[in-house]
Amino acid sequence: MKKRLTALSLAAVTLLCGCTAEIDYSKVTLPPEYTEAPADPEDDLDIKKDAMQETAILPMNITKDTYRPAEYIVSPEEFSETVQAEAADNAQTYTNSLEGWNGTGFISLTDHAYATIPVTVPSSQHYDITVRLSSNGAKAAVFTGGVREVDSPDGEYKTIDGTQWGAVYAGRGEGFEECKLRGVYLNKGENTVTIQALIGTAYIDEITVTNGSTVPKLAYEISNACVNPNAGMPAKTIKRYLADVYGNRVITGQFCSAGTNTEINAIYMSTGRYSAIRFADIGIFSEYYQGSDKNNDYEIDTAMSWWKSGGLVGYTWYWQSPMSDNPSAFRELTDFDIRRAVSETDASQMTPAMLEANYQTGRISSECVALINDMDAVAQQLKLLDTAGIPVLFRPLPEAGNGWYWWGADSESYLWLYNLMFDRFTKFHQLSNLLWVWDGESPQFYPGDDKADIVGMDLYTNYDISGNARMLDAIGYTIKSKATALTECGRIPDPDIVARDNAFWLWFALWKGDYIINSNGSVHYSHVTAEQLDRAYNNELYITRDELPDWERY
Repeated sequence: MKKRLTALSLAAVTLLCGCTAEIDYSKVTLPPEYTEAPADPEDDLDIKKDAMQETAILPMNITKDTYRPAEYIVSPEEFSETVQAEAADNAQTYTNSLEGWNGTGFISLTDHAYATIPVTVPSSQHYDITVRLSSNGAKAAVFTGGVREVDSPDGEYKTIDGTQWGAVYAGRGEGFEECKLRGVYLNKGENTVTIQALIGTAYIDEITVTNGSTVPKLAYEISNACVNPNAGMPAKTIKRYLADVYGNRVITGQFCSAGTNTEINAIYMSTGRYSAIRFADIGIFSEYYQGSDKNNDYEIDTAMSWWKSGGLVGYTWYWQSPMSDNPSAFRELTDFDIRRAVSETDASQMTPAMLEANYQTGRISSECVALINDMDAVAQQLKLLDTAGIPVLFRPLPEAGNGWYWWGADSESYLWLYNLMFDRFTKFHQLSNLLWVWDGESPQFYPGDDKADIVGMDLYTNYDISGNARMLDAIGYTIKSKATALTECGRIPDPDIVARDNAFWLWFALWKGDYIINSNGSVHYSHVTAEQLDRAYNNELYITRDELPDWERY
């Protein structure tokens, strides 16, 4: 399955996401030293740790890391200033068609047009930028440093013209409304704020810059308990480790093509370091999955080998609809309707015979039966890992709140499905190895603190930002503090900016395929330079596989 690429026009989502070409990386051949993980994860350490060090989180001043995050000045100071958009250079002012504008009018931006507005601030700190606009479904971006988005030389993707940038804002609505962008770092003195229309037409009235803040330290105080009541000791150990590192360092993660470590091996060849977490898509084991890697014979064995070599295992589930008519994960491309599956009858713990009996009596629908059949097929694969004592960072039904996938038709149906799966896996199948990672992208889809160990957010932009605004959103979804992970990204977050913005994601997970490698299985450096990749993987801030503890002794 191609990542977020449909036969329909989905240009409206290209700002926040990308696509992956389907390449059979199982046939990629690598030198022997790279095809398998080293038997001893400690072999490539420059220092040898004693017993106490092996069970502890490596300190930030270890000598084997080449880089450490840059230091930024942050001097909080009260400030507030509103600047009219018509003050922008080369901006034409309009006063008709819309009402409720302030100042002398508003400006119009379309087709990647942009306007640059000067703002002078009293100190170097984090600010909140509020844009008053009317977009009618358009998407706009807010940059700092006077940069903007331009075509790449090959025309395949957009890139940033400049070296300093801020964050992304996507707005919708009729009439002028205020939309706030939080935690934007500005240097003391004169700054430029660039507003650019990426999709559609945006009408900008004014921007207001006020002193703000970024992720608070209290957000990193989380429980180490598992939401699964029958969680086994391996899962509990990993959850305790995650709680220990959260807010101090960031764990490296990488999605891999099914049955391979191709992407991770490519990063190793470039940096000399392995990602700490290997992620893959468990959806290849569902009945109507259409990809060439369906039921890949090597996938579970590869995950097991990764765990034995000292790494962590993660699975997401991009679920191709569980019935034969037009199976697809995308809502627009399948006839499957989750709303026809929703039932008041609790089917989460029914045996196959009970499911059939309830279907024949009309208490549950064929759609409900199909959902559970797929859950059972995936559960059998997860049981192989459970039996082997391997914990799994499990992220099903991702990005529901974006509305792209059939499981995100509406929040009520989604929550019914999420709860059905949670109970089916934890109560019926008694899986004890899952740490539940929720990535619904909207508070309306949040299942509650008792059904999620970790909250995930995805960030697909070409901007090397820390993502702290997205992290602040995720923190607001929960009642109790939950660890927040960057569960998918198109680029590796810059460790300097992560430290500056105090945006210590629990982990980041770079998407697979052509986001990182070419058809030969080596890093192609289109989305990240060799220097950026090296500076990330050999940085004191980021945890690679060789820095993970001995799980049996942790």
